Amino acid sequence: MKKRKRIGLAIINPETTYQSRVLEGIITQCERYDYDLISFTPLTDIWFQDREYLGAEMNIFELINFDLIDGLIVIAISMTRNQDYSEVERFERFLKVCATKPVVSIDLDVKGAETVCTNDLPAFMRITEHILNVHKVPPEDVYVLTGRENLEISQMRVDGVRRVMKQHGHELDQSQIFYGDFWFSSGTNLAEKIISGQVKMPRAVICGNDHMAIGLTNRLIKEGIKVPEQVIVTGYDATSDAVTNEVPITSFEPNVANAAEEAVNSLRRKIDPELPVIPADEPDERNMCIGASCGCQTNINYLRNNFRTALYRTSHDYTQGFFNDTSDMSTVIESYMLEKLTAARNPNDCLKLIFMSTYLIRPFRNFYLCLRPDWLNTNHTLRHGYPDIMRTVIHTVPEGEMSRDDPHVFCSENECEEFETDSLLPVMDTPRDKPGVFYFAPVHFQEDTLGFCVLHCDLSDHVKPTAVFRNWLRNVNNALEMMRVQNKLIGYSLYDSMTGLYNRRGMDRAFKQLCQGASEGDSCFVCVIDMNWLKKINDNYGHAAGDQAILQLAECTSRLASDEHFAAVRAGGDEFFVIGIGRFGDELREQKRERLNKLIERINAAGENPYRLSASFGCCLRTYSPDIKLEELIHEADAEMYENKKQIKSTMSF
Repeated sequence: MKKRKRIGLAIINPETTYQSRVLEGIITQCERYDYDLISFTPLTDIWFQDREYLGAEMNIFELINFDLIDGLIVIAISMTRNQDYSEVERFERFLKVCATKPVVSIDLDVKGAETVCTNDLPAFMRITEHILNVHKVPPEDVYVLTGRENLEISQMRVDGVRRVMKQHGHELDQSQIFYGDFWFSSGTNLAEKIISGQVKMPRAVICGNDHMAIGLTNRLIKEGIKVPEQVIVTGYDATSDAVTNEVPITSFEPNVANAAEEAVNSLRRKIDPELPVIPADEPDERNMCIGASCGCQTNINYLRNNFRTALYRTSHDYTQGFFNDTSDMSTVIESYMLEKLTAARNPNDCLKLIFMSTYLIRPFRNFYLCLRPDWLNTNHTLRHGYPDIMRTVIHTVPEGEMSRDDPHVFCSENECEEFETDSLLPVMDTPRDKPGVFYFAPVHFQEDTLGFCVLHCDLSDHVKPTAVFRNWLRNVNNALEMMRVQNKLIGYSLYDSMTGLYNRRGMDRAFKQLCQGASEGDSCFVCVIDMNWLKKINDNYGHAAGDQAILQLAECTSRLASDEHFAAVRAGGDEFFVIGIGRFGDELREQKRERLNKLIERINAAGENPYRLSASFGCCLRTYSPDIKLEELIHEADAEMYENKKQIKSTMSF
């Protein structure tokens, strides 16, 4: 089967209105060309105030590997906030260093990329005609509030207004044009100028998007200026924020999906120049969304379609099977997912519960949770990039397609599959009958990157990440962090904080695990190691030197227990144990003794210490039986160690 071409996509917060429409157009055209879509998808809006959290979300872009894609589409508008273009500039620097394939940006210029813009001209001509013809507003009494002056889309929207006014015999004056940043604050700022009398109160304001229209409308109303009775306001984008505003905003649904299809076509001409290009869909001319802000009666379908997605339903029809319905936010909350994850007893239990909750994010073809190998280590914070190796700890398919005997479906910290991070996800190379979309989303807690997850869907299903997926993943992030903290607390109870070796409680747990793996004919080994002359080191060179000596002997002990058959223990103070179960011969006693002596002599030979490190050694080796007592073995080894200590002190001096 011929390998499919892959289109990469960099898009932030795809659940928002604009991004969702862009994504729909890209999916539509990729499906027509039988291309796979690889989307790198931060799920938090760029306006989010917690910059460290946002940074961990944006870190998913570090995964983009141009060796594995044939072209990249950038939704740069999703990377801007207010007049802050720093994230766009950061992405431009990334492209300058890494981009080896063609890049296309939609609706915003990006250095190193071709730009494809939505044709907003017809939309703003329609809006202007509605204001002038239906509401009989004189052209000279109309203001235009648009985005930054140097943006092509800002000027295109003004030009749409200008053309219609010219048809009505009026040249749009510069005093009627106001520039902003496509955010609520721009509308609020214009409202302040109108309220203060800095500018004459207009009869209508045509805004370049809904956010500015909402900011303008709500600020005017707050000051007692009635909308639409005194000032008509229109927006653009037909967002849910516009229709659910106190005064629903008359808006227009843009043809951004059409521009997105053209962006895919632009890449098609570069990556498959010998193949035909399928024209983008013709723009829909029925995109006017009437709200009360212009003086018309709000279109009931405009309201209904937006309210339907905003409803919180406490009752669901599960008579046709619990797993058949697509989840909404109420399903996620009423599933008590977070409470179940909080009750996880250990890492594998946590992963299993996450695995069992994936029904909430259906439909999908496959779901993968990939974590860094040391994700449980709370002492390591990863703020930038990903490690060279990742581990797939969960792979699941939809309920009904899952086979208990399928070795590729799993949820376990122990059964995980390791892969090189640069490969993104090796299974993407597996031949498939249908083109798919792979949504790579960040897995992190606050600023600490733990890994990423991948939601694989058939393009034909037109699945896009929603608030359901975002909040489901937040629950997963929190659960993983709780498990990390729990693991750390367990570590405090099982490990010696100074040396990192097992403490006595940890020793008992390690011994039980060794016993579980024991078989007939195995032997049980214990050695006791005790430092000589620690008090004199402390008295002569200080307690810092004494601590250093303890750490050095702990390292020697750890090296004696360097494979899976042994465990190293700090029993207390300057006393250490090595315990083990396996196929051991009598020669093990002398092997361990000689190994310890060589390790100590190597430290002394380095000449870095003011003291000479020395330790006494004793051991016990017995045939393993299920009723063997560890304390008896330690007692026997301890007695031999004391005999060794007497011998050392009688023949050597500090």
